[in-house]
Amino acid sequence: MRTGPRRASGLALGVLAGIGGFVDFGGVITSTQSGARFHTALLWTLLPGIIGFAVFAEMSGRITISTGRTTFDVIRDRLGGHLALVPLVATGLVNILTLAVEIAGMALAVRIGLKLPVPLLAALFAIAVLVVLWRAGFDLLDNTAAILGLTMLVTVAAMIELAPRYSHVAVALAHPDARTTHPAALYAFTVVSLLGAYMTPYQFEFYSSGAMEQAWTGDDLVTNRMSALVGTSCGGLITLALMVTAAVTLFPGHDVKTLLDAARPTRDAFGTAGVAIFAFGTFAVSAGAALETALAGSYGVCQFFGWDWGKRQRPREVPMFHLAILLECVVAVAVVATGVDPIRLTVVTMALAAFALPFTFGPLLIVANDPEYVGDQTNTRAGNAVALVVFAMLAVVTIVTIPLLVITRGGS
Repeated sequence: MRTGPRRASGLALGVLAGIGGFVDFGGVITSTQSGARFHTALLWTLLPGIIGFAVFAEMSGRITISTGRTTFDVIRDRLGGHLALVPLVATGLVNILTLAVEIAGMALAVRIGLKLPVPLLAALFAIAVLVVLWRAGFDLLDNTAAILGLTMLVTVAAMIELAPRYSHVAVALAHPDARTTHPAALYAFTVVSLLGAYMTPYQFEFYSSGAMEQAWTGDDLVTNRMSALVGTSCGGLITLALMVTAAVTLFPGHDVKTLLDAARPTRDAFGTAGVAIFAFGTFAVSAGAALETALAGSYGVCQFFGWDWGKRQRPREVPMFHLAILLECVVAVAVVATGVDPIRLTVVTMALAAFALPFTFGPLLIVANDPEYVGDQTNTRAGNAVALVVFAMLAVVTIVTIPLLVITRGGS
């Protein structure tokens, strides 16, 4: 039977994955930028984002519970090594770029108060990520990051304080205002970036492996569903607030070029204190996502090649697991050190994340319908119908991402 503390720990895993899904640094920038550029015309993307994240997070957790194996372990076994290498490479490259984005986000959040060079701060925070992953246990890491990430609820308070037209917000969730969807190519590119920010590939590998770290069993199927729904709901609410407050304070004519631009709605609502809380919240969700991403990348590589892995083992017992984390951090810092604009890097990385999503979702959907792997826990007809609609949408996104990157010059 699932005990209270273990259920709470399971829910924390879902909250962390959900908040990391929607409200990491990539989510903060893409959400506020969408409101600044297109008012509420992109609120509708929350619906497929929330549904897609919840469906595939629940599916990845259920596969792990049913098989006792993680995402890439099962995918490699089901598809074979050569074919399974495609999602591994695609998600691996996106993971490294995402880690660079999150480390840069931590640096930019601190730089609001300390005017130190971003590359220096990025290097320091990459070292901090390594130390935390080396020393902290999974449950401590999981629960602390989830709690600190809730600081971003300040954006919900800001939305209430700024008092938008809620009737207009409700309508925009289902029907965008065509008057604010131009230029069309940039609008389409922003849709792609938002979907990538909502459902970055690392989240599902982290969630699946986290279920293994916490030794979930058949008794945890309900907890798995609750975790997916609670985490997604928390992330979706904060993202809604980011988009709406940006629409109120930044649209039209104020683009998001710095983190201070993204903080303007909370500044307008709560003054300097609002900026400080927003900066701390951004740092917290960026740090949580950096930890998730580094773990997810290492999880995927080790599981694919059959190497020992896991936070519950000492570093000397799983050397390849920690070596992979180290290499990820080194490459991520090298990306930031090139001097690339962190905001531009974020937007482009989120678009590439959307591009890579079908390479993970497709194999996941195949396994979730194979009774030889999941037994009687295969997808329901309704679940398959929803998952296929989401997958088809993401397949279209994959087709259009690169052309849109070229046409819009990376969303500039």
